[in-house]
Amino acid sequence: MRRPIALLSACLSLTLLAVSGCSPAYSAMYKETNHKLHPAPVAAKDVKVVKSRDNLKSAWTEIGVFRGQAPTVKEAMATAQQQCGSNGANLYILNTEPFQSESSWKVDGVCGRLDK
Repeated sequence: MRRPIALLSACLSLTLLAVSGCSPAYSAMYKETNHKLHPAPVAAKDVKVVKSRDNLKSAWTEIGVFRGQAPTVKEAMATAQQQCGSNGANLYILNTEPFQSESSWKVDGVCGRLDK
């Protein structure tokens, strides 16, 4: 008899958590925007973070967009670099500076590749 009560209690707890509007500490969204270009993956450590498109002096091509959040700026940026690199980008160009919202840091930018 204890199992149905425990199961009901767990379901109720999950429902309350979903309804309360608590956002997860980690989330990420990558969307490919250049469906013709599929470069080889790049190591995350080789993905350069650029503060603005205006800071780029060389020509580049957009590959996709990445938005994410994590408990720290460092984790959010590392996730962005990893995701961009795994899709062949060697640049992560910020649309806005990373910002804190409630208990997590959010990043928003474009994954790109320098033209050669």
